[in-house]
Amino acid sequence: MSWILNAENSGLFADAMMGGKRTTTRIKKCGSFAFPDAAIQLRQRIAKVLGFPEFPAPEFNQGMVASYAFPGDTCFSHTDPRWHDGLWTVHCNVILSAPEKGGDLLVNGKHYGMPLGQPICYPVSELAHETLEVLGVKPRVMWVFGYCVPPEIYENARKANQ
Repeated sequence: MSWILNAENSGLFADAMMGGKRTTTRIKKCGSFAFPDAAIQLRQRIAKVLGFPEFPAPEFNQGMVASYAFPGDTCFSHTDPRWHDGLWTVHCNVILSAPEKGGDLLVNGKHYGMPLGQPICYPVSELAHETLEVLGVKPRVMWVFGYCVPPEIYENARKANQ
């Protein structure tokens, strides 16, 4: 989390353009900066647990996004692009700092809490998703790890990890 907190005002983060008060690294060009080794290793461990073989990553730096949601942030309902033909875009969000209240995830209208340190993975290219308002004074800080996988690989991972 210290990398995100230290980098948030460094120029690597920009408005997430999702209708809220959030900045992310998603807008920056691939390869223009390096994420910390610990985050890269976590992305690789998640891929191993889910059984995601090597497929192309989404087209943002290293298939990863650092996100800093200020109090008052929300995110409107949307789906993300399929970055590669025939592959679903799957995100695994890992909350590093939770707000006092709010900031929860809605996927196809179903409410999900976002437990600290536990990945929440779902196909963002296939399911409408949004977040509720971040309340209190603490920000919601998270890593978003992206993967592009065939639908059957995602379904196998979902069934194996229920």
